[in-house]
Amino acid sequence: MTVKIRLIPEQDRKHENMLATASITLKEEVGGYFTISGFTVWKSKDYKGMNITEPQKPGFKYVLFESNLGRMIKAEIVKCYEKEMIPVIE
Repeated sequence: MTVKIRLIPEQDRKHENMLATASITLKEEVGGYFTISGFTVWKSKDYKGMNITEPQKPGFKYVLFESNLGRMIKAEIVKCYEKEMIPVIE
C-alpha cells in the first residue's frame, strides 16, 4: 500500500481543524493497482489525536472497508502524515 499525503496550508483550509488529504494505492501481485482518494486528516476536537474520514458526501460513503482493513488504512495514513510533518534539515 502506498499513501500520498497533501498538507493543506492554514489559509486554504475549509475548516480550522482540517490538516491534510490523503490517497491510497493498493497494488495487485500481477501488477495492477487501484487508487482511492479523498481521505481527510482532521485534528480531533475531543482528544489529542487525529481523525481520518473516508471519501464521502453527506449521506453517501464511496467506499466501505472491513473493519480491520479500515483501521490498518487509517493507521498507515496517520503514520505517513506524521512523517510528512517532520521538518527536513539540510
